[in-house]
Amino acid sequence: MDEAERVIWVGRPSWRARLSIVATGAVVAVLVLALLLWIGWEGIGAGAFLIIVLVTLGWALLETIFWKYTVTDRRIFVRHGLLSVTEETARLGRVQDITLRQSIFDRLFGVGTLSIDTAGTEGGALDFRGLRRPTEVREVVENAVREATGRDDL
Repeated sequence: MDEAERVIWVGRPSWRARLSIVATGAVVAVLVLALLLWIGWEGIGAGAFLIIVLVTLGWALLETIFWKYTVTDRRIFVRHGLLSVTEETARLGRVQDITLRQSIFDRLFGVGTLSIDTAGTEGGALDFRGLRRPTEVREVVENAVREATGRDDL
């Protein structure tokens, strides 16, 4: 990022958006525990249950902290990864459309995904996934585009 560039908004996915991972892991852990108890492998069942719970919680945590979204007065960034990092960038002047998506699960937990379509994007839209208060973030992006371009057509 350029030194003269001003950061307008920075965010990460909400932990609420990762509840589907946690719920799935909990169901799998309980099913594995029940199966192993039914077979008579009590000691292995408790260990397997604990491992599944820890892996699920770790995965949900990593999915949250290794994503970062940034809006500046010039560009939009989506950065993710730990050892291998991917960063997608688009200039505000190239933004053509902003779409807010919320599944029924997303609506229940107050999260959503913003898809930011840009002119000439080969890899598809920039997605801000798992956002808490996605409507407010959409307004931030729309205002940044208006200020950068003078356009009012989003």
